[in-house]
Amino acid sequence: MRRLFSTALLSIGLFAAPAYAAQITLIWTSETGTFAPIWVTKEARIFEKYGNQVQLVFIQGAAAAAAAVISNDAQIGSFSPQVVLTSAMQGLDLVMIGRLGNSMDNRIFGRKGITDIKQVKSLAISRFASNADFAGRFLVERAGLKPDTDIAFLQFGNQSNRIAAIETGRADAAIVTPPITLQARKMGFPLLIDSSKLNIPYSSLFFSMRKSYLAQHREDMKNVMKAIIEGVHYFKAHKDFSFKVIAKNMHLSDPEVVEETFREYEFPLKPYPSKEYYALPIQEVGRKDPRILKENPDRFADMSLIKELDDSGFIDKLTKEYKVK
Repeated sequence: MRRLFSTALLSIGLFAAPAYAAQITLIWTSETGTFAPIWVTKEARIFEKYGNQVQLVFIQGAAAAAAAVISNDAQIGSFSPQVVLTSAMQGLDLVMIGRLGNSMDNRIFGRKGITDIKQVKSLAISRFASNADFAGRFLVERAGLKPDTDIAFLQFGNQSNRIAAIETGRADAAIVTPPITLQARKMGFPLLIDSSKLNIPYSSLFFSMRKSYLAQHREDMKNVMKAIIEGVHYFKAHKDFSFKVIAKNMHLSDPEVVEETFREYEFPLKPYPSKEYYALPIQEVGRKDPRILKENPDRFADMSLIKELDDSGFIDKLTKEYKVK
């Protein structure tokens, strides 16, 4: 279930070796463009710049990734907020310290001949309790339909399988994210719902870790977030480099698909893990565990690392140097 993420680093300059380098394992969970800034941070050697040796490890699925962090097999993970919320309500000490993403980026495409979401009787998702499942249920309900009653949710795994499901008629619609959106358009499937146009505050990826580890290794984690924040700036400012990293890590050869990935995702320069970005997941978790609705949502996130970096002028300095927005 787990495989090491290995990469041949591109030569972009040398950093002086730090006197002390923390050994950090950072988990990522899906070969999608949402993780591109992390790959760029690694390949541009920005983690080393701030004194850490960071190994990126791929683990399929947020639940398995969270389990690795909880068991101390990894120090930090990037995965959906739902699993953090659920774990916290079970008494585990996961906390979110930063985020990637500002809004939903899911799209629902129908098979040919369908023109409205109300015609859909089945929706292809990845797995139950996944981000695709959560977003699909939210968007279906927003359209006035009932998940599992009006529309059956069918598990098909990765996005290519979901597109194949509507192509072969095994599902009426599929929920996908960029760059598979380009493939769906090229194949002539009608776009039924585009959540990226709805301006819904949401992030499908939060950097999460154990509170106890953060308390003991605060400076190391602040340096990790420094690197990732600079990585986001680097991603935006060095388009050609980012294209190469995206193509390599997503195994893409089509320049249009790489362009779609780069263009469609928006990453915050100041990645506060603010509660507005996990408010919807709280409501979703609350369906099965109403106790969470009575909790102070601030307990699930620690904004102090990003606030320290912001207050110090570190982020504004990067933004000025990289000339991004």
